[in-house]
Amino acid sequence: MATVTTEQIRALWDDPNPNAVIDRGDHFTPVTKDDLGALASELDTDDEGYPLDDQWELLADQLNGEPASTAGQDLLDEIRDARIERDRIKAEADEKFNALIRAAVVSKKASVIAIAEAADMSRARIYQIRDGRR
Repeated sequence: MATVTTEQIRALWDDPNPNAVIDRGDHFTPVTKDDLGALASELDTDDEGYPLDDQWELLADQLNGEPASTAGQDLLDEIRDARIERDRIKAEADEKFNALIRAAVVSKKASVIAIAEAADMSRARIYQIRDGRR
């Protein structure tokens, strides 16, 4: 990866062409003006939104950090772990719900029609759950 310099960042920032970019090589996406704007939102700027002199180096440091493919890996791992946990909890809740349906049908304390209405399901669905076809 070609190192992005503060001069390149300033030139891109000042470039009137909205499609101007900084090319970072074949394996990295180019830096766009929108990228700079997003990064600069965390920086100290003057009244016109222009980064202060000591902030250009911070922009360069951010752009020259880890490649995007690995920079967000921890966050992606956390999202995957949360999805797995959500799916586990949902599966447990579904099984508990289905066990209640089976127990209600077996107990004959309520009709299948009443159970279906309470569960907001069709009678056929209640029978599928009862028979373990779900």
